[in-house]
Amino acid sequence: MTILSQTIEKVSNCCGAGLGKIFHKDDEDDVPAAATAASSKPNGSKPNGSKPTAAAAPAKPASKKTHGFTDKEAKYEDVPWSKLPLSARKAAKAIGFDEKQWDDKEWLEIDDKHWEDLTDEEKTACETLGWDANSWDEKYEDKSWGDLPTHVQKAAEKLGWNQENWDEDWDTPTWEKEWEQFTDEEKRCLHVLGYYVHTW
Repeated sequence: MTILSQTIEKVSNCCGAGLGKIFHKDDEDDVPAAATAASSKPNGSKPNGSKPTAAAAPAKPASKKTHGFTDKEAKYEDVPWSKLPLSARKAAKAIGFDEKQWDDKEWLEIDDKHWEDLTDEEKTACETLGWDANSWDEKYEDKSWGDLPTHVQKAAEKLGWNQENWDEDWDTPTWEKEWEQFTDEEKRCLHVLGYYVHTW
């Protein structure tokens, strides 16, 4: 069985048939599962069955930032499965994750692939999770400072880089640390650059 057919089978089992719809943007895509379940009461009824006095407004996804970065900018690497928006959870399932593997930060077959070797469906799933070719393969190391996206420059600055030492390929004290030695903020910045526990 090919990886593509395995992926399609997994997606169909968890999300229904129709790969084309898996990454379809809808109103619930960026609302965590708990918020979606809370808003799914028929006709806005309260748990005791009484009607609310005014219709509740639909929940809008918040673009909350942690340590200055959105979850998508940080590749959702520090977000537990239960807090993932629906679109991210579907994307994670499409590339082979389940809840335990996600929360345990397990290494998957897809982690061994270069971006150019990913199928179109895998690339779409990875892009939904915040990845692109630069963060997946090179961790932006092959880009000059001026070519870095603004959020990547911000993360690099928090880790000790500036235009001069980035473009001159200088190491910063960051490179001397082990993953466990990083603060949560430093880990978040490394996630923005494309690093996580297995690639550091």
